[in-house]
Amino acid sequence: MKDVWVQFSEEANSEYTELQKQIITEKEQGKDNSFNMQLLKAIEREKNNLKINPQVGMHIPRKYIPKEAVERYGTDRLWKIDLVGYWRLIYTIIGDEVKIITFVLEFMDHDKYNKVFGYKKK
Repeated sequence: MKDVWVQFSEEANSEYTELQKQIITEKEQGKDNSFNMQLLKAIEREKNNLKINPQVGMHIPRKYIPKEAVERYGTDRLWKIDLVGYWRLIYTIIGDEVKIITFVLEFMDHDKYNKVFGYKKK
């Protein structure tokens, strides 16, 4: 059984840290159940799920990944997890003989997800 590590990309880590700061501010203002809090809980839950099973998300077939997304993330091996409020967590899996690293590339709202993956509104 291999160890599984969950790491954030620099961009995802920056957004994650900012989300945590927003929640601290909201708690100080008496907001206990904001959307940001729900989003953070969803991310934390999925981090734990990724440690248990790195393939818990939905694999995005290569044919659906535009060249721009491959350039953006540096890989065409992508998975996604649906979060609260139509947000998405995009990640990749890097493995070796000793450990598996689940690398969270980005979490984004539905509109940004559609833009990155080239989906158009009907």
